[in-house]
Amino acid sequence: MIFYMFIDGIGFGPNDPKTNPFSRYAKSVFLPLADKPIPEQSTDALKNTVFLKTDASLGIKGLPQSATGQTSLWTGINACKVLQRHLSGFPTFTLKKIISKYSIIRVLEEHGFKADLLNCYSPAFAEHVKKNPRHVSASTLIQMASDKPLKGMDDLRQGKGLYMDITHEYLREFSKDHLDESDELFTIRDPYETGKSIIRNCKADDYTLCIYEFFLTDKIGHKMNWEAAQKYIGELESFITGVLEELDPNEDQLIITSDHGNLEDLSVDVHTINKVPTILYGKYTPIFAEKIGAIVDIPVAIYDILGVQIELREEEFIKTEV
Repeated sequence: MIFYMFIDGIGFGPNDPKTNPFSRYAKSVFLPLADKPIPEQSTDALKNTVFLKTDASLGIKGLPQSATGQTSLWTGINACKVLQRHLSGFPTFTLKKIISKYSIIRVLEEHGFKADLLNCYSPAFAEHVKKNPRHVSASTLIQMASDKPLKGMDDLRQGKGLYMDITHEYLREFSKDHLDESDELFTIRDPYETGKSIIRNCKADDYTLCIYEFFLTDKIGHKMNWEAAQKYIGELESFITGVLEELDPNEDQLIITSDHGNLEDLSVDVHTINKVPTILYGKYTPIFAEKIGAIVDIPVAIYDILGVQIELREEEFIKTEV
C-alpha cells in the first residue's frame, strides 16, 4: 500500500529560528526542513526516512503556485510548462482538462488498482461550492475525475477517511450548523493515533494508493502566523510518526511532498522558490529516490513501480485556451 500525503506550502529552509518555524519548533520528522539531522535516538522508521530536495519550479521562472503545482504532482503532466506560467488558486479550464484525463486516481482505477482520496468533505463544503463552483481544488478534482464519490461525514465516522485538520477542531467551527452538537465527530482527535488508525484501515480495505491533502500549512504561511505554525508542525509530526509506525517497510510505501515552499520562511507572506521535500519510507524508497527530481516525477515513478504503461502527453494541452 502506498500512502501519498500532500502537505501544502512547505520547503527546505535554513536553520534560522528567526525566519524558519521548522528550526524553532520541529522535533522529529521536519528537522531536515531546517537543515537539522534526525536524532540518533529516533525510531528505526524515522531514521530510515529519505528526504529528497525536489524541484517545484518545473522549468518556469517565478514563484511556484498551487494550481499548477498540484496539477503536476497529481497527474505527471508539467502544468507549468503547458501554461508557460505558474498559476495560483484553483485549476482553470486547461488544468481541469489535464486532471480529467490524467488524474492518478483515475489512471490507477482504470488499470485495475484500488486508489482513493481520503479527505472527507462536510456539508458546509457542498454549500460553499454551490455558491462558488470554481472553488474546487486539484486534489478534489482528481477524485471527481475518477467518477468515485467524495468521502463524507459517514466515511469519517467509520475511520475510512480524514478531515482536513486531522484533529477535527475546524470541523466544529465549519459544521456546527450541519451536525448535532453531540456528534462524536466533534471529539478532538489525537494525531498520533489517527495516523496509526488510518493506515490500518487503508490496508484492511486493500488499497494500492491512498492520498491525503493537508493545506493549512500554506494558509498559516501566508498569514505569517508563528503560533499556528507551532501547532500544526507538532500535530503533523505526531500524525506522521503514527503513520510510520504502522507501515510495513517490506510491503508499504510512504510518500510525502509539497507543491511549493512557504512555511519555512515566515519573514515573507508569499511562496518561496526553495526546493520542497519528498519524504520517502518503505519498500520502493531506493527506486523512488532515483526517479524523483521534480514534483511532476512522482506519478510517473508510482506508475513505474506498479507496472502501469501510460503515455503522458503535455503537448495535447498546450494550445488549449486557458
